[in-house]
Amino acid sequence: MKRLLPALLALTLLSGCGARETAPSLPETTPAQPISAPAVVTEGREPEEDDDLSAALDGFSEWMHNSTLDQNSVGLLAELPEQDVALYGVRDHRGDDRALLRWEDSLAEFDWNFGGPLIVEPRLWCWDADDDGQDEVVLVNHVGSGTGVSIEELHIVEKNEDGTLADYAFPEELWRDQLSALLTLVKGNNRVWVSLGRELVDITSQLPENLEPETLRGLGTGNVAGFDTDWPRGADIRFSGSVCLDADGYNSWYVADISAYVSYAGGVFTLSDLHLNSN
Repeated sequence: MKRLLPALLALTLLSGCGARETAPSLPETTPAQPISAPAVVTEGREPEEDDDLSAALDGFSEWMHNSTLDQNSVGLLAELPEQDVALYGVRDHRGDDRALLRWEDSLAEFDWNFGGPLIVEPRLWCWDADDDGQDEVVLVNHVGSGTGVSIEELHIVEKNEDGTLADYAFPEELWRDQLSALLTLVKGNNRVWVSLGRELVDITSQLPENLEPETLRGLGTGNVAGFDTDWPRGADIRFSGSVCLDADGYNSWYVADISAYVSYAGGVFTLSDLHLNSN
């Protein structure tokens, strides 16, 4: 990560070393402001079938393996015994996957995906995520992997007064669209930078050998999104993403990383303390 002042100094030196090139116009030097969007809300359903949770396979990997053979398998994917919370995966007779979340006496069904081909275990926590005095279940599940793809989802589940469960999911538009819109491409003196607020990262050495900087149209966040937390040491949720090129044939070429804090309150997610990092 490089702050703007060192980058300005470098540009000044470059433009004054005998070359007659003019330093590029730099973007506005204002801090990146937090961005917010409403959660994607889904009410939990009553289970379609009377699944035998007591006979669930023990472990995510075992369920993933057996569910390819047995289309009626139920797997215990993660649990929090102290909070009486358990997450199950179900592959039904149609070959469709679904999830069951049991929280004390409440049981609800959700259309959560557990990804592939890379097998990544879901992570489960329980704390007061929105400071309203009531605990929420926090789930991170891996939904997609492949060349240039690594996508996780963040779900915060609240218990309604009637005991039903509701899922408040982190909206994809927040990291795909709004975060991408904050990225600026800066070119000059045969060098290329990424700008995010007051931070600049030189990505010249990260560019493909056969790509001319003039052909770059812009930047985006591609297909990388991750979430993590230090719970129980700390309840902060962190987002990690990447910066990719917008150029023909190079739309999965990543050149920098992004980090941010995630907050949730009143059904709204916010990304704040945005930082740009060299990869």
